[in-house]
Amino acid sequence: MVAPKPAFRSVLKVHLFLPAMLVQGLLCATAQAADWSITPLKRGGIYAAGENAGWTVKPEASAAGNPYRFELRYTNLGDRDDHGGTELETAGQTILVKDSRPGMVFLAINGRSGPPQVAGLAVSPRQIAPSIPAPRDFDRFWNKKIRQAQKVPLAAELKSGTSAQPGVEYFTLRMNHSDGGYIHGQLAKPAHDGKFPALVIFQWAGRPYPLQQQWVTERAAQGWLVLNIEPHDVLPDQPQAYYDALPDELKNYQTIGRDDRNRNYFLRMYLGDYRAVNYLASRPDWNGETLVAMGTSMGGQQSICTAALNSRVTALIAHVPSGADALGPLHGRASGYPNWPADNKAVQRTAPYFDTVNCASRVKVPALISMGFLDTVAPPMGIWAMFNQLRGPKEVAPLVDAAHNNQSTAEQQAAYTRRAEAWLEQLRNGRPPLPPMSRAEPRTDANFQKAHEQLLVKKTQGRIDVYFIGDSITRRWGTSDAQYSALLANWNQNFHGWNAGDFGWGGDRIQNILWRLDNGELTDVNPKVIVIMAGTNNLSALPAAGNEPELAAEIAAGIHAIVQRAKTLAPRATIVLMGIAPRNDNMAYMPVITQTNALLAKLANGRSIRFLNLNDKLADATGKLLPGMTDRDMLHLALPAYQIWADALRPVLTSLLGPPASTDSAPPPSKDVTTPRN
Repeated sequence: MVAPKPAFRSVLKVHLFLPAMLVQGLLCATAQAADWSITPLKRGGIYAAGENAGWTVKPEASAAGNPYRFELRYTNLGDRDDHGGTELETAGQTILVKDSRPGMVFLAINGRSGPPQVAGLAVSPRQIAPSIPAPRDFDRFWNKKIRQAQKVPLAAELKSGTSAQPGVEYFTLRMNHSDGGYIHGQLAKPAHDGKFPALVIFQWAGRPYPLQQQWVTERAAQGWLVLNIEPHDVLPDQPQAYYDALPDELKNYQTIGRDDRNRNYFLRMYLGDYRAVNYLASRPDWNGETLVAMGTSMGGQQSICTAALNSRVTALIAHVPSGADALGPLHGRASGYPNWPADNKAVQRTAPYFDTVNCASRVKVPALISMGFLDTVAPPMGIWAMFNQLRGPKEVAPLVDAAHNNQSTAEQQAAYTRRAEAWLEQLRNGRPPLPPMSRAEPRTDANFQKAHEQLLVKKTQGRIDVYFIGDSITRRWGTSDAQYSALLANWNQNFHGWNAGDFGWGGDRIQNILWRLDNGELTDVNPKVIVIMAGTNNLSALPAAGNEPELAAEIAAGIHAIVQRAKTLAPRATIVLMGIAPRNDNMAYMPVITQTNALLAKLANGRSIRFLNLNDKLADATGKLLPGMTDRDMLHLALPAYQIWADALRPVLTSLLGPPASTDSAPPPSKDVTTPRN
């Protein structure tokens, strides 16, 4: 049965606001559609259900009198709202969307000629659920297919090739598939003895094409044992004429068996991927610990389902993965590749066995997933539904300006690229890509290590009765950096005579502070009071809206670990735990800050642990900062805010230490070590 269309107009309220009037409809703008800039009201383009969402639309050039129409779509499938109206003389407008349904909203501005400009936003995407349940026999089906495939030996054959990458060995690979054909690929490894972390790469969709040697050799040069798999039974390194001459059926492989789960082409593909992982795990040069599945588009699709089916996979990285929500059109959602006809009854019986949404609920390993908000090849609605089913630690990289990978610039995909490289570095070095916030972790930059060495010396350079620990918000108060001289003067004015030492460092997350404590910065200091302000750098760990309670609980647990560590290292000290200060660089952080501070307040007992929350003096009831409380970055505290902090601390310190002495024996302020880090 086809699901009824959502009542779009009755649920979605759209307003085009102008300085003196409300206009809806066909508009005569001051620029053609191609000349308009579209900026989301919230950086990142993710909103909570019921929150005002939308875009600011401004002309880049003057072209008065050219009409444009804007169109909104829910999930980018039908369900339209068009608006038409009057002439504009203004420099820009705001299009507001207020929707209570989790999902994606798309905007298109159409001019008289040329393609429309498009934008996308997400509404409570962490609440997007699968459109249909998985088949009851999903696991039974795949377990049977895997058992049958295991009966066929791999019989892998490697052919050595010439590597263009120094220090890397390169091979082509052929091994048996369970269907009587072959699995082909390329393998590379460091050219020295040892055991290495493994990386299996799966390829994107399209007519069969040759694999490029550098796709594996560049990763091998980083220290990986790398296997790149052809999704088809074709040789991986032939001239283009070889691939051009392949049968037409193979060039349109996604249609093969789309109406029969036992003949479906993705059955062969997924089983080949499963066997590729088994091959890597059987090699004596694998380190036995790390095996990452990685891919883009259809390669991401394969990575997700391989991680679901093969327990040897230890981490998953998928960029704009296809294959999600294949039957979405039956439920008011757009679907993408492999573009099976959802209204076909046989497809309806077949597709769920290969849908990444159903694979995802079987994935328990760490996963990094990206989606392009403008993607029509792998629509983001389905990817969110898949992401929400993942059962292990996970991170999302939303790409608000990106379409599919081959339709987007490197800059539009940079948020994913940066995180993928960071994940690979962590995994290659045997570290978890998403360490719990209560687990101590060092930063890898040299600046951090130099700062740690400086602070180890600093603790020996005077008497410390009040020990401040935190990030840049703490550090700036007690540093000798010239740009913060006014803050240091305020520090001395408020704390002279109490022997206060500032052990904050810029850029630190909770995990980094824990590592510094575990590695000697508080050992044998024995302060009487420890002031803790931490957690603001952890706020971006899980950026999707709708997960505020989850993130708040994790941050609070991490700060609790700092409190416990401090009590262990200085058992007689009184802990003064500060609430996370408000910040307006992204208003989406404020609900998390409020919820985290409520949890931190519960840690206080009024005696050995005190809690101070300054936020009602720094911001209004909505979380908006009061004038003058922060720097222009809307994050770091300004001098008036530090004085508010000092005013809250002074009565506590007086009650615990007595009035400040006329002399002070605290160590000197911290110094800049190399490049300042915020």
